[in-house]
Amino acid sequence: MHILLTCCLCFLSISLNAFEPHPVTPYPVVGYIEFPFFDEFHQQTRSLLVWYPVEPLTAGEESPNEWDLFKVALNAPIASSKEKMPVVIISYGYGGTPHQLSWLIKHLIYNNYIVLATQHLDLQNGKPHGNHWQRPKDIHTIIDLFSSKALSSSANLNKIGMAGFSLGGTTAIWLVGGRATKLETIAPGSDYASPEEFRDIDLVLPSLDRDKMSQDWRDNRIKAAFIMAPAWAWIFDEQSLKAVSIPTYVIASSADNVLVTSNNAGFFAKNIPGSSYQTISGEANHYVFISALNEIKRKKANFPPKLNFLIEDSPTVDRNWIQFQVAEEAVNFFNQEL
Repeated sequence: MHILLTCCLCFLSISLNAFEPHPVTPYPVVGYIEFPFFDEFHQQTRSLLVWYPVEPLTAGEESPNEWDLFKVALNAPIASSKEKMPVVIISYGYGGTPHQLSWLIKHLIYNNYIVLATQHLDLQNGKPHGNHWQRPKDIHTIIDLFSSKALSSSANLNKIGMAGFSLGGTTAIWLVGGRATKLETIAPGSDYASPEEFRDIDLVLPSLDRDKMSQDWRDNRIKAAFIMAPAWAWIFDEQSLKAVSIPTYVIASSADNVLVTSNNAGFFAKNIPGSSYQTISGEANHYVFISALNEIKRKKANFPPKLNFLIEDSPTVDRNWIQFQVAEEAVNFFNQEL
């Protein structure tokens, strides 16, 4: 008993010395900056968005974006750190915004990550298109751009991860080496997706660049990918997925109402060697990965009723709780793999 007690006391002493607590603040505050850049391909000015940790007790203000679940400290100094911070790039669902993943952004920031994103151009000249290869091209661009900024001196550019939801998850598949070569039939059958979601796909086919779609969009700077409810599995070939050597974690809702999880997330997980795969049980739908807006935010943002499907859940679903658990999984995954 004496030996056991001594060991316990030694362990307790070591643990207390090693433990570095985060100051508890009343509301999360995240550093935020936008870097404009001219996109030669699209011939328009766009922005690189960067979220990052700030020093404890840094004052923040309410974000002008209704999807953000934190206050922002615009252009604030980045927090000092003993080591350079790893980077995670996020890519959101079709037609959405990076801010819809603010629940994940704040969790990554709190765990000392720098987060990058850009607004993808899912609409061009006000019209949808099917050239989704432009998304991995965007990611190449923002990594290059961030690397040239002074803020990158606080980042470990040898530790870059990717997190994507829905079409953003598909973007991650491209970036780790998946190839979309099965392009004879672009429209999915009901065994892959809800027909309602792809009812207008014929409208985008005339402008589809099949050569670019099937190109190798891999970016070797990305070292790990956390993939949520990915889409478009029906256009990816298995052999390219089997050659992926990047650690991947795939997660989706078993009751996804947009995509058939087993044939999308399940397909990617099955074919990417060593990937982790998890499903969310119960009645959580496809949009459970989008930030939850409370009634105050809905009213302030004048949130249109026609978009309620993005934020409404079954009474049995606690979106905040699910997102907390998924964010924990993401942080643990990146901590291990980066």
